[in-house]
Amino acid sequence: MDKKALVFDQWIDRDLTAAALNGELVPAFQVMSVIEQAEELLRGKSIRSPVIVGGPGVGKTAVIHELVRRAYAGEGATVLAEFRVVQLSLRAISSQFTDRDKAATTFARVCEALVLAEPPVIPFIPDIHLASTLDWEPTLHRMLGRLRGPFLAESLPRDLDLLAEHWSELGVFLGPIPLQEPRLERLGRLVGEWCEYQQVQGSRAMSPAAQSYAIELTSRFMGERGFPGKVIDLLGQTLDLAPEGDGPVTVRELVARFCQITRVPERLIDVDLGLDLGEVRQFVGERLLGQESATDTVTRMMALIKAGLVDLRRPFGAFIFVGPTGVGKTHCAQLMASYLFDDRECLIHLNMAEYGKTEDVEVLFGSPNANTLEAQRGVLHQRLQGHSFGVLLLDEFEKANRSVHDRVLQMLDEGRFINGHSEVVSVTSLVIIAVSNAGSDVYRSHGLGFGPGPDAAAIPLELDRRLAGVFPFELLNRFDRVVHFKPLQRRHIRAIAQRELDELGRRSGLRTRRLKVEVDADVLDWLVAHGHHPHYGARFLRREIERHVAGTLAEYMVRTAIEPDATIAMGVRRGRLVVRQVRSLENAGVTQLEQQKVTLNAGLLVDEAVTWLARFEPLEKEAEARKMLVERLIDASASRGFWDDPAHAQSVLQRYKTIDTRIQQDIRLLRPVTHLRRVLSHSEESMNENLDKWVDQIVVNYRRWMELGTRDDGQGVWLVLGTADGMSHCTEFLVDLVAMYRGWLRRRGFSYDVVAEEVVQGDVNLLVLEVEGAGALRVLEMEQGEHRRRRLNRPVERAQVWVVPRRDERVDGPLPGIEFQDTKRGRGVAVPRRTARMVIDAPQRGLKLELHGAARHTLEQVGQDLGGLLAGPSGHDEVAREYGLRGGAVQDPRTSASVITSKDVVRGDLEVFFRAWEAR
Repeated sequence: MDKKALVFDQWIDRDLTAAALNGELVPAFQVMSVIEQAEELLRGKSIRSPVIVGGPGVGKTAVIHELVRRAYAGEGATVLAEFRVVQLSLRAISSQFTDRDKAATTFARVCEALVLAEPPVIPFIPDIHLASTLDWEPTLHRMLGRLRGPFLAESLPRDLDLLAEHWSELGVFLGPIPLQEPRLERLGRLVGEWCEYQQVQGSRAMSPAAQSYAIELTSRFMGERGFPGKVIDLLGQTLDLAPEGDGPVTVRELVARFCQITRVPERLIDVDLGLDLGEVRQFVGERLLGQESATDTVTRMMALIKAGLVDLRRPFGAFIFVGPTGVGKTHCAQLMASYLFDDRECLIHLNMAEYGKTEDVEVLFGSPNANTLEAQRGVLHQRLQGHSFGVLLLDEFEKANRSVHDRVLQMLDEGRFINGHSEVVSVTSLVIIAVSNAGSDVYRSHGLGFGPGPDAAAIPLELDRRLAGVFPFELLNRFDRVVHFKPLQRRHIRAIAQRELDELGRRSGLRTRRLKVEVDADVLDWLVAHGHHPHYGARFLRREIERHVAGTLAEYMVRTAIEPDATIAMGVRRGRLVVRQVRSLENAGVTQLEQQKVTLNAGLLVDEAVTWLARFEPLEKEAEARKMLVERLIDASASRGFWDDPAHAQSVLQRYKTIDTRIQQDIRLLRPVTHLRRVLSHSEESMNENLDKWVDQIVVNYRRWMELGTRDDGQGVWLVLGTADGMSHCTEFLVDLVAMYRGWLRRRGFSYDVVAEEVVQGDVNLLVLEVEGAGALRVLEMEQGEHRRRRLNRPVERAQVWVVPRRDERVDGPLPGIEFQDTKRGRGVAVPRRTARMVIDAPQRGLKLELHGAARHTLEQVGQDLGGLLAGPSGHDEVAREYGLRGGAVQDPRTSASVITSKDVVRGDLEVFFRAWEAR
C-alpha cells in the first residue's frame, strides 16, 4: 500500500463496510420514508448525494448506518456494497493541529488518498458543515468532484445552509433530506421495536411501563436533546448496566439509571416513592426564614414536578423574586439547587447587570455575525450546555436592557430560544428565577427598624405598582408567580446568626482541640444590630461573624494556653466582643459569682427585694431614655432625603446599632425586675413565690448591668503609610509594606482595604488602609514609627507609618483645613477606582496632602481622624523596624526582636515582633 493510502487509513473513524459485514450496525426504526428518499438519490443518475439534515438526537447517524446495512443485505441501494464505506470526521482531523495551515494540508492529503484508494471508497462525513468554519470548502469541493461514487453526510440545518452560502458550488453535490423528531405515537413504536431488537441480540427485555416512563422522563428533564436519541441513550445505558436476570427491566431500574445520569433525586420521579411536602416545606422554611410566600412557591413547584403536571412546552417554573436586598432571594435559588442536586452551588448564575446595553442582547443570546462559534451561540447557551436539568438564576434582572427582557419574554413563553447560530436551545427542563430589587425602596420609608412597619399589608400592592413601571406587563405576565420577599424581623436575623455561630463551632480548629464555645445572648444581640442593614438586610451578617466573632476567638486561642476539652465563653463588654475561658468549680476553687446565699425568712426576703428594686429604678429610666433615643433615630432615618447623605446615614446607622444592642441586653436584665415587682404587688402570691431565686437573679443582673458600662471606641483603625522625609520617593517600599501588612492582617483575622492614596507624577507618596476587627489597634500599634530598608547597591529607603484609631461618630460641620470634592471616575495605583478627592492642609507639619479614594464618605472619615493627628506638632517618631540594615536581618530596635532572614517577614509573619512588643 502506498504512503498516501497509509495516511488515509489512519484518519478513518470507522470502517462501516467491515461493521456491516460483521453485523455490528443496528437497524433504524420508523424512518423508512427518509431511507427511501436517500436510496432514490443513490440509485439515480444525479451527482447529488444524500445529506441527512436534522437537530441533535433525531437519528441522522442511524439512518446512514441503515443505508449501509441494507446495501450489504442485498436491499435498497446496493451501489453502496460496491465500495468501501468509511467514516471520516473533519473535527477529528482539525483537532490534532494547533496550526491551521498544517491541518488544511493534512486534510488535502487525506482527500487525495481517498480519491485514489483501492478498492474505491465512499466517505461518510458526519460533520460536513465544519468545512465552512475551517475554510476547507475548496478542498472538499475538489474531492467531491473527483469521487468515483457517491458520498454520505449529515449536518445540522443552519450549518448546511451556511456551507452552501459560503461556497455555492458545493450545492450541486448536496442532496439535503430533512429528518424530523418523531411524534409521540411513532416514538412509542420506535422504542418498542428497538427494545425487541436488543432482546433478540441477547439483552434483557424492557417492560412496556419502563419504555413509556423513559419517554416521559426524557421529555420532562432532557429538553436540550431531540427524540429518539435521548430516550435510546437512556434505555441503552440502562440495559448495559442492568444485572443479568430473567425478568424484564423494571421502572425502578430505569429510574435509578436516569438519576445517575441527570442527578435528579429519585424522590421527585420514582412513582413508588412518595414526596413528603411537609419535609420539603421544613427543609426550605428552616433555611429561608421569614419568607412564607417563597417557601410555598418552592413546595408547590416540587409537587408539580413530582406529579408530572408541568407544561412540557415551558420551563418547570418561572418566577421573579422581588424585595429588598439581603433577605434571601438568591439564597432561595441556592436552596432549590441544594434540594434538587444536594449541592447549593449547582446553579447557573448570570448577573444581568452586565447586559445593560442594547448590543448586549447579542452577547447573551448570540450574534449571527460573530466570527467564532462561541460568540454565535452566546453566553446563555454556553452556560446551559451540560445542564439537562437545573436552576437558572437571572440576578439583578431590572438592570438588563429592554431588548434582553424581550428575548427573555420569548424564552419563557415558548420554552426555548434561537441563538445567533440559528440553533434551537430548549429551557423546558429548567427552573428560571429572575431576582430584582426594583421598587424595594418602598421599604426605606420605614427607617432603621426591623420589618416593614404597621402598613405592611399595603406594601406588596405598592411594590407591584412600582414593578409595572420597570417591567412590561407582558413580561411580568409570563412569570408563573411574582414572589414578594419581606424585610427580615429581628427574630429571623437572630436565628440566622445562631445558625452561623453553630457552623463556626464545628470548624476544624475547635474540633481538633476538642473545645466547646458558649455564646452569650449578648453576642446575638450585637450581631443582630451590626449584621443587619436597613438597605442590605442580613447580607453583611456572615462578614461580621468572620471579622469580629471568628477574629476575636482566633486571637484568644493563639494568645492563650487552652487545655483540651475546655469551654470558651464569648460575651459583650462595653460594646466589644470578649472571650474568656470557663473553669469548673472544682478547678477554680471558688464560686463563679461571689454572692451571699440568701437564706432569710419571707419577710426579710421581701425587704431585700424592695431594696434591689429601688436600685434598679434609675437603671430603668436609663433604659427608657435609650428607647426614646432609638425612636428618634428611626424617625430621622424615615425623613425625606436622609439616605442621600451616605456618610451621615452611616454614622446614624452605626449609632442605632450600638444602642439597639444595649436595649436588647436591657430587656433581658430587666425581665426579673418586672417579674419581681409584679409578684410583690400581690402579697399572697409573694408568699408562695420562690423569692430567694429571684433575689439571687436580680443581684446577678445588677452586677451584669454595671459590667456592661458604656461603649468604648470603635474597632476600626487607619493604617497610614507614607514617605518619611517628604522628598525622596519609595513607592516600591510602600507597596511591599502593604503586602506585608495584608499577610499579617490575614493571619490575625482582620479585614482590610486600601481606601485612599496620594500619587505625585506616578510615584506613591501616601497610602491609607482601613483595618477592622476586635483588637486591631493593639495588634498594629507596634507599627507606629519609621521603617527603614536597605537593599544591595541602593540607598536606605525610609517610610513613615501612622496607626490612627477610627472614630465612628461623625463630626458635624466642615473640617478645618480639609476640602472634599467629587471627581471623574478613574483608576488609581492602589485604589482600583477613584471617585473622590480630599486635600488636607497641615501647616504645623509643613504638609499639604492630596488624597484620592473610592468613596467620599470614607475620605471624610479619614480626613476627620487623620486631620486631627496632623493638626498637632510632629514630635519625634521612633524607628519601628529596620530591614536589611544589619546583614539580611529584620530588627525592631525598640525591643531588640529580630528575624535572621526577611523572607517570612515580607509575607506577613510579624509574630516575633508582636510577642516582644507585648512583653516589653
